[in-house]
Amino acid sequence: MAILHAPASAPVGVPPGSTKTAAILGIASYLPDEIITNAHLEAMVETSDAWILERTGIRERRKIASGMTTSMMAAEAGRRAMAAAGVDSVDALIVATVSPDSPLPSTACLVQRRLGLAGIPAFDIAAACAGFVYGVAIGRGLIVSSGMSRVLVIAGDALTSLIDYKDRSTCVLFGDGAGAAVLGVSDDGGIEGIQWGADGGEADLIYYGPKAGEEDSENGLRMYGKGTFRLGVERMAESARAVCAEAGWSLNDVTLLVPHQANLRIIEAVAKRLDLPLDRVVINIDRYGNTSGASIPIALAEAVETGRMRQGDKVVCIAFGSGVVWGGIALRWIAPTG
Repeated sequence: MAILHAPASAPVGVPPGSTKTAAILGIASYLPDEIITNAHLEAMVETSDAWILERTGIRERRKIASGMTTSMMAAEAGRRAMAAAGVDSVDALIVATVSPDSPLPSTACLVQRRLGLAGIPAFDIAAACAGFVYGVAIGRGLIVSSGMSRVLVIAGDALTSLIDYKDRSTCVLFGDGAGAAVLGVSDDGGIEGIQWGADGGEADLIYYGPKAGEEDSENGLRMYGKGTFRLGVERMAESARAVCAEAGWSLNDVTLLVPHQANLRIIEAVAKRLDLPLDRVVINIDRYGNTSGASIPIALAEAVETGRMRQGDKVVCIAFGSGVVWGGIALRWIAPTG
């Protein structure tokens, strides 16, 4: 299936003739202290460190403490992102999550209360592992078309609360965490391309519920591995090419590729399909596992903190997840990197 996108001369959300766009002004993350190692999982389910490493590349993942919620993680990531951007207010708050504190009120409103941002629009989006990409797409649209100056985009999930620890194929994959970015007006670089899409016809690939054919089993995160692998590689590679074309870049121009941290095999297959060496790909899945929509901002924040990403770098972020949903961002990094 082709990914539809606007011509490079008229990026999605930018009025004809406009030069105003949005950039990331500050990025940050929050990761819980508790670590679940592969050894811990060996004691819980029939698996082994070698089996997990070979199939996923994961050594450990984080877990929220008892009494902690998604909104708490998201608020802390948001607070740190605002500090990194040097701002104390924003015009809108978007929270991407598939593990809300409760069905209502929205997690965004709970985060808003924690951050003292009353009065501004605040809402959730449920785009799973592409949640940050979707949030950035919406945030950029608000900035270029509605007169807003700053939008706080947060992606956070407590996926360990959704895991069935009797399902060894999925329980080894997921971890908890949150990442946040402050988007702001930019006339000189920033977000130069965005692609996002969905195909509900593939909704059964990744879902929350009982095991297929076992309606009496307990609910949990479920995944059909082969189908997810194939479609994930295809959509993320297509998204990378599409956002580069929209930005007027070649893949050779890309300084860093920041993929959703779903599975090391998927990341390696995408890099191979794009003919990008792994030293230009940000990989941290070994330490955090799959943190859903939070994985891209967590990786971006880490790249800034370690000096791997610098001003002027051309960065492509790509994601794929339950829905199925996918998307990509081409951004010229302009935020201070210390």
